[in-house]
This record gives sequence, structure tokens and C-alpha cells, in this order.
Amino acid sequence: MRKMAMYGFVLLLALVVGNAIDGIADDKIQGDGKLKNAESIAPAIQFDAYTHDFGKIYSGEKVIHKFKFKNHGDGELIIDKVKSACGCTAALSSKKNIKKNEEGEIEVKFNSGKYVGKIAKSIFVHSNDPVNPKVKLVIEVNIIEEVRVTPKRINFGVVRMGSSCSVNLEIKTLPGSRIKILNVETNFPYIKLKEKEKSGDVWNYEVALRGVEELGKFNGFIFVHTNSEKKPKIDIPFNGEVIGDITYYPNKLSFGTVRKNREVKKTVIVTLVDKSVEIEKIEIEPAFMTYNISPLNDDSRVISVHMNQGDFTGTVNGSLLIYSNSSLQPEICIPISATIND
Repeated sequence: MRKMAMYGFVLLLALVVGNAIDGIADDKIQGDGKLKNAESIAPAIQFDAYTHDFGKIYSGEKVIHKFKFKNHGDGELIIDKVKSACGCTAALSSKKNIKKNEEGEIEVKFNSGKYVGKIAKSIFVHSNDPVNPKVKLVIEVNIIEEVRVTPKRINFGVVRMGSSCSVNLEIKTLPGSRIKILNVETNFPYIKLKEKEKSGDVWNYEVALRGVEELGKFNGFIFVHTNSEKKPKIDIPFNGEVIGDITYYPNKLSFGTVRKNREVKKTVIVTLVDKSVEIEKIEIEPAFMTYNISPLNDDSRVISVHMNQGDFTGTVNGSLLIYSNSSLQPEICIPISATIND
């Protein structure tokens, strides 16, 4: 009798434990189901295409393409931002919040102005899609020049005052395009343009720099005018520097803000480009400034400028005057500035 009671108790205990385990398992399944349901309501962005090839276009043309996408998820898709690489602009052309199964567009504009050849640009779309929060789109294009100039930029380098130099400018049009060069000009008075031989679709111009009367750096543009509708004008930048018999650096001395009774020093490097030129005299002002000069090498000198202002306070506007036997630069004035405080 006792054995039967014991067997009954064990059987009852087994049933209770089994039901408890099944209940826990059911709870886990139910919990997983809830988790899975939470994941299923997330948004999911998907584009019809992730790349677009514009094919061949002419330099100067502007093109537009719209990338279409759809929210394939159950949750609301939010486009946070759209970023594009240099040379193109991209923006959301539809609404920012996209519901389930709704569609949107990203409009991309590309300006081919300064590009040549095969180009690829990237656009990045940021959203609240948990799987693809950052989507990369790519546009590709092959840019053809109707008019090609060589060189695209002219650097005359360092030129002595009174001397001249020239470079050849080649302008080539696309064969069979019927593009003509109407005019080549510049507003820089010291550059002369002369058309040379023309061979088929190639024009050549001599760009001569002559008679520059001002020392220092210069820059400007040469303008090529054509009958092309896509690129009627081409700007060719140029630059250079004209030097005389003497060069010096820096061209001004700024001591900044200095406390009184404190001695400070600055240096000027003077180079004698013309070996027959000599420094004859140096003057400096105000009176509490002094200088000394020493050779750096055969052609250059170092001028050390010392400022020992004593009890003086206020603004200093002085100058370092260098006199030489140069006919081009008999006198060089280097401004000096400082502010002296207590």
C-alpha cells in the first residue's frame, strides 16, 4: 500500500515538473516570438539600382539622375541625411519619412566643368535602417573635351625685370566637331598673344611675357573664346614672379606685441641677384632700433634688426632702408611694426 502511494507521489511530481518545463519552453517561444515581431517592424531600404552610368558627355555639361528606393520593411523609414562627394550634389527629392511599401528618390546632379575622362563619384544615404544604415550609391561618367588646351595652367616661374620669356599654348578641338576658336585674349598688359601655325583641328599661340615694370608676384587669366554651346569660354590661369637686381625676405618686419624693456630681434635675408650690385648704406628708424649685417654666402647677406625700446610704450611704425648701386632698385624700404606694452 505504501509502495503504491509512493509510486503515485512520484508520478504526480513528474507530471508537475514536466508541465512546468513545458510552460517555461512555451514562455521562451512566446518571448522569442515577441522579439521576432519587434525585429520585423524595422524599416528596410532598398534601391532599384546602386550605380548609374551617364555614359559619354561633353565637358561643361550638367547631368541629373534620380535613384529610386522603397521601404520594404514594416517600420517607418527615416532618411537622416544625404552626403555627396566633391563635384556633385545630392538631395532627397521626396519626403523624409517613408512608410511601409512607399517609395522615395535621391536626386543627383553632376557638373562636368573641370573634369576630363572617366570619373566615378560616390553618394552616401544615411537612414534608420538597422541593417543598412549607410548606403553607397555611385555615378559614373566619361567626359569628353570638345576643346582641349595645353598647358591648362601657365607658370612663368621667376623672371628678371626687363627680360622676356614665352610659352606655347596649344588649343585642340574634337575632330569632326566643327568647333572654331573665335578669339584668344588677356587683360594682363605685359602678356602678348600671337597666333602661330594652324594645322587641322590644332591652333598654336605664342604667349609672351615682356616688359614687366613691377616687381613681385603676378597672376591672371588667358581667355579662349569658341563657338561651342557647351563651353564657349575657357579660362587658363597664369602666374609668375618678377625680380630685380636684389631680392629680400621678408618684405616687412612685424615684431607683434612686445613688453617694454625687452630686447627682441628679427632678420632679413638679402640676395644680390646681380653680382655687380653692392649694398652701399643702411638706415633704420626709430632711433631705439639697431642693425648689423653679415655675409650668409657669396650672394646673400643677413641683416639682424634689434629692438631695445627701453621705457617706450605704444605703437611702432618704422622702416629699414637699404641703399645700393642698382639702377633698378636703388632704394628698398622694408616696413617695421610693433606694439609695446607695459
